[in-house]
Amino acid sequence: MIVKNKYLFMRICRPQFFGLFFGFMAGFGVADASEVAPIAPTAKPVTSLPASPAPVRRTEWRQTLDLQHWATANFHRDFNGIVAGLSAAHATDRAGRLLDAAELYLTHMLLSEAASTLKGTTPETAVQIRRHRALSDATDLLAGRPVTDFSNSPLGAPERPDGDFWASLQAITADDTRALRKNLPGGFTGMGQQSRAVLRAMLPAFTEAAIETGHKNYADAALLLMQELPDLADAPVGHFLQGRAQEKRRNESSALDAYFRAAKGWDQYAARARIAVADMSLRNGAQGALLAAQSTLTEGAEAWRGGEYEIQILNRLARIHAKTGNEVEGLLTLGKIVTRFPNSAEADTAQAQAQTLLAKVYTKGAQGAYTLADWMDVHLRLLPFFRYTPAFPNHTETLGDYLLALGATDLAAQEYRRAIRLLQEREDSALSAAAPDLFRLNLSLAAAQKRAGLADDAQITLEVMSAALSAEQAEEHAALYAAVLSDLGDRAGLINTNLTSPSARHLRDLGRALSEDEKWVQVVDVMRQYWLTFPQEFSVEDATRLLIAANRSGDVETRDRVVNAFPGLTQSEPLVALATSLNEVAPVLLPLRADTAAARLDKLKSAFESIKNTGISP
Repeated sequence: MIVKNKYLFMRICRPQFFGLFFGFMAGFGVADASEVAPIAPTAKPVTSLPASPAPVRRTEWRQTLDLQHWATANFHRDFNGIVAGLSAAHATDRAGRLLDAAELYLTHMLLSEAASTLKGTTPETAVQIRRHRALSDATDLLAGRPVTDFSNSPLGAPERPDGDFWASLQAITADDTRALRKNLPGGFTGMGQQSRAVLRAMLPAFTEAAIETGHKNYADAALLLMQELPDLADAPVGHFLQGRAQEKRRNESSALDAYFRAAKGWDQYAARARIAVADMSLRNGAQGALLAAQSTLTEGAEAWRGGEYEIQILNRLARIHAKTGNEVEGLLTLGKIVTRFPNSAEADTAQAQAQTLLAKVYTKGAQGAYTLADWMDVHLRLLPFFRYTPAFPNHTETLGDYLLALGATDLAAQEYRRAIRLLQEREDSALSAAAPDLFRLNLSLAAAQKRAGLADDAQITLEVMSAALSAEQAEEHAALYAAVLSDLGDRAGLINTNLTSPSARHLRDLGRALSEDEKWVQVVDVMRQYWLTFPQEFSVEDATRLLIAANRSGDVETRDRVVNAFPGLTQSEPLVALATSLNEVAPVLLPLRADTAAARLDKLKSAFESIKNTGISP
């Protein structure tokens, strides 16, 4: 820090901040010129210098924990000295050396190394036990973990000048606002007793604590000091803290500007900045603010993964999508919460919200609110997130029904198969409950295959599917199976299919099959049932088939009835005349003359032409 800024800092602070400031200066190596003294050009490299003993610890609290005991610039020399001492140490002295190593690691914020060393160290004396406890508690607090029974920790001893620093860290990690308000002023002063690495690591936490607890002077002082550390001030942490300070003072424009700068980063402070932008936009409620927040969250959605911050980002993004009416993107965001954090309370809430939105989206799709391409795209994007939810097979079936109604039989069959697989992937207990759905989906699949001209595939589907669970289902299965057999030309199979309530299609197909086998009596029975049961669908082609069967079987009553009905079934005079002629008394045979022969041939030709036009060929 240059002198000009030092005096500026002192001028804006009250007298009680002088100790804080000089503590900072000492921590950052400005007050101690010996630490940065140049090495003569002829000096050997630092790594080759002999290990020198660290300064003597003259006070009791320094003997317990002193993070300024080890010079910042001498890590390798100090570490080599400890290692050399360990090689010759025994018993009690060995434990002391290991505790020195843990303290050295803490000095440089190497927390994992410190924790590992402490775990492998067994203190022998009362002093070592106390020191081991202090080092362990300090490691936890610097790592963001609260200490159990902090009141009995050596870090809180009355003689420690940095006791409020550790008490403040305990309050921050334990989320104890009352304790934080009490200890924070002394905590800032206690920062002057810490190493440079600890100061750099803890300054953002203490700055934020001062902002949140309303210690404005301390917050301003810490933010000003942070400006002298470009690696913090120009990083997301510096911009975020500036933004938070401005937001607390209701300077929303300045706060947003700082948050947007912080949101460009990739660390946890960038993630928190995105959350802050979203919260401010949701409070504002304006469409422009919501869209700006949506853009910020979307661009950085994958920048921070895992933990509470990702859950918060996804939650805010889902809320913003709901506000802007973007149901599909809202569903995808909820799906990420459900799949990435399945055991969280937020996942339960997201799951409930998603089920409502899913039903809404698929209902709109079935009503034609989306183009087919868009709906298929949405469906495939939702599939990875919701395939195992209870209602998704039904939504998939809804899409299949829509596709089948459009005539997209291949796509419909694909979605029916997908729905069947989703149900089959369930546990055995849930699978038994899904049996009716599986039966219905298999029927739909066979119907789609039949309509696509894949009668062979439809036959296989119907033959391998599970048995019907009711008489009604058995009837549906048999009716579709009979129709498939008709398409396949399997007259024997069709004739042997028994239906309790045959459809018009089935009776017509059965009549055709019996006609081809020239079973005229049975044709009359089937076609009469068809005429009686489905009079509105009984066409002239059906009447012609029945007329032919009645004539060939000698069923005069049926023949007469059909003949009388013919004028009401067709306006074709040749067909009516042909039907009537079947009822006439055969004329007396006269000698064949040319004109008589010609008349008979014309009449026969007309009859054949009329029969051809009906599509009937008995």
